[in-house]
Amino acid sequence: MDLPFHLKALPPEALDVLRYFGKLNDPVAHAMKITDEVGLSDRTFGKVIRRLVTKGYLQMDGDQAYRLSESGSKAVEELVEYDADFPADNAVRKAPVEVKVSRKMVVVVPKTLQSGVPTAFHVGFYPSTPDHELNDVADVVMRVSLVNAEPTRPQEASVDLVNEEAYKTFTVAAGEFNKARIKVQVFQLGPNPDDITVAGGMYVDLDVTESASSAPIAAYTSDISLTKQVD
Repeated sequence: MDLPFHLKALPPEALDVLRYFGKLNDPVAHAMKITDEVGLSDRTFGKVIRRLVTKGYLQMDGDQAYRLSESGSKAVEELVEYDADFPADNAVRKAPVEVKVSRKMVVVVPKTLQSGVPTAFHVGFYPSTPDHELNDVADVVMRVSLVNAEPTRPQEASVDLVNEEAYKTFTVAAGEFNKARIKVQVFQLGPNPDDITVAGGMYVDLDVTESASSAPIAAYTSDISLTKQVD
């Protein structure tokens, strides 16, 4: 038999999770057990389990436990039949390895700010270097906090970071002190809502004057660390 279309749409790791549930006497398993037995990284598990729950193959059954649903049981039966006809497709896959890659972040802002005047500045990333390329989109959040400047609440922007350059624009209005600070923190989001990794950050101290209309533009850089998966 051919693999049903609704199963073809699932990633191979999701099919392996269904196969694992098909071997259980009681079709309930804890997240940690699934991760260990199927050989998944935490990030891959998050993507796979969310897909299986969304499609209705698995159901939440308590804290971090999942139960095979009726449609999931039917999918397992279809997989068993398919694997009997094509056993080579049921090969054990190695879990992807998570590695760190470095990326240069840049803050582009006037060297001197004019007190009380809103000024636009940019926070972004240089293109990837050959030895530090991403093989998938990195979901990144930049959080900008200001000291002795407005707005007082942090500004945030999301970036679907790939290997090309990318940037976002923010605003700073310096106060009456002779110095203002721009602080940038970068976070990488994972597949689960609570999966947030600190990728790095930097801060820039700038002079503040009553008149800075012709202040030169400067670029300040720092390296951040991103996670990618390697098969």
